[in-house]
Amino acid sequence: MSLDKKTILNYICCPICKSDVSQTGTRLTCKTCGKIFTVSNGYVRMMSDSTNDIKLSIRKWDELYKKQFDDQTFYQDFKVYKERYFDSVYSQIKLEKKLSKNSIYLEIGCGPFFIGQLIANECKMIVGVDFCPHALMIAKKMLDEKSIKNYLLIQADILALPVKSNTVDLIYGGGVIEHFNDTKKCLSELYRVTKQGGVSINTVPCLNIGSLTYRQVWGNIPNFPVLRQFAEFIHIHILRGKHMVFGYELSFLPSHLTKLHTEAKFRKTTVKNFEIEPEFNFIPKTMRAPFVYLAKKSPLFWPMIKVSAFK
Repeated sequence: MSLDKKTILNYICCPICKSDVSQTGTRLTCKTCGKIFTVSNGYVRMMSDSTNDIKLSIRKWDELYKKQFDDQTFYQDFKVYKERYFDSVYSQIKLEKKLSKNSIYLEIGCGPFFIGQLIANECKMIVGVDFCPHALMIAKKMLDEKSIKNYLLIQADILALPVKSNTVDLIYGGGVIEHFNDTKKCLSELYRVTKQGGVSINTVPCLNIGSLTYRQVWGNIPNFPVLRQFAEFIHIHILRGKHMVFGYELSFLPSHLTKLHTEAKFRKTTVKNFEIEPEFNFIPKTMRAPFVYLAKKSPLFWPMIKVSAFK
């Protein structure tokens, strides 16, 4: 897609002061604070200053996406996602909010934007936000190859979304908000951009026996007093992020997620098991069956939960 001026100005605001922006060529200028941003490689670049937890996550994730981009493995990844996961994920999204031809869909931490590619024909506009440039480069390449026109890609920090207030019907984040130290600020931004009657849906790691045991293999931080500080000290300060393969990552109790969304002013919040086929590739194949069973059936071992918040 050629990023036309109308598309940009209809949906984008300054991530810092939330004012409108003006556009001259590939340059965007905030009308209030004067901050300058650019359009480059087919996406809008609107990153603000990042905290250390975000810098760690960007470094870890962009290494992964750069490798996928260089090796062109994203085509096979898309095929696997479409065949194995999409139907289950999208059916759970539609339980909370169905899209229409007038819907604006925003995916935070969109990565290569696989879901966006598969539902573009159901929406007026699909908007993908990610802080990794190589993820957006993959997304643009695939969207253009499919001749999808109704998209907007933005490189931005979710804590400072450059999206106008009250514009989005459905927000989806698949394993995203747990990568931010300041969860409350993240949810406040999601509330701001959601339309009245819209919904924000996020999947996050569940704080349970699973997160306190096997999820430590990839450096999960239990979001619970004392446990959180201890895990951060070990994984960040002692091990220097060695095992944090997904960057900074929190796990949450369902009750805490409900409380955080209420504080962000969402009127109603539900938390359920996120039903997806669990993978335990680090466990020998002959021993996986009982772990898979527990992950599917027991709240004590659920890998992920889905939180749906209604405005």
